[in-house]
Amino acid sequence: MRTKIVLALVTIGLVIGIAFIFWRSSHVPKRKIIVLKKAPVAKAVVRKRRFPAIQKKYNNPRVAIVIDDFGYNMNNLERLFAVKRAVTFSVLPNLPYSKRIASLASSKRYEVILHLPLESNDKDAPAEAGTIRTDMDEKEILALLGKDIASVPGVKGVSNHQGSKATEDGYTMNVVLSGLKKRSLYFFDSLVTDKSICGEAAAQAGVPYAKRGIFLDNENNPEYIEKQMLSLRKMAFKYGSVIAVCHDRKNTINVLSKMMPELAGEGIEFVYLSEMVK
Repeated sequence: MRTKIVLALVTIGLVIGIAFIFWRSSHVPKRKIIVLKKAPVAKAVVRKRRFPAIQKKYNNPRVAIVIDDFGYNMNNLERLFAVKRAVTFSVLPNLPYSKRIASLASSKRYEVILHLPLESNDKDAPAEAGTIRTDMDEKEILALLGKDIASVPGVKGVSNHQGSKATEDGYTMNVVLSGLKKRSLYFFDSLVTDKSICGEAAAQAGVPYAKRGIFLDNENNPEYIEKQMLSLRKMAFKYGSVIAVCHDRKNTINVLSKMMPELAGEGIEFVYLSEMVK
């Protein structure tokens, strides 16, 4: 009798427990599964630089950039090569890297010229090895010119390094230009003095000639160089062509690498110096 009572109580307990479970499941709200959406990724917006508005007389002006003073080191070459725009390498003679830089630039189809050291009016200006002076005779000048040219292989022309005194001296420049004439080389006047006689002398000698339009880096800081590049831009669209001179310096090469593609995007065509001589 007692066993039956225990079994009955257990059965009643099970029934009550099962009933409670069913009641709870029907009255407790179901949990919602929340799917988190990925936040949209903002795309980087590359904004084209807005240059100052200028009058553009020519749609596709030509610009030649001559970079002076190569030969001391090779520090900036890879950065310059990466720009993939025409620049003319103006290489000083008889320096540790003169031949190597000239050969490398020529192998990559850049134009190379000799940056010929000529005597300055500034007596305190340091003279490079191979500087031609106004007190030299014809034989001395031609011998030194030949040696300087030989130290920079593959040159298409010659420009003056310093030379405010020499480029004012008719005798000296007539001898130099006669040497260039025999080698079919052009002369580029960096125009370091407003008394230069090189234009007239080159015309008389029958040597192709060009002269500087603007210096880009008389001050070695990026802000100044960028300002000069904007002046170059204005001159190019106004006159149709311009030749700029700058130097083998880190700040200069960095500005060129940034601004040359931007100016090319506006229609400026960068050319080698030989395309500007007459």
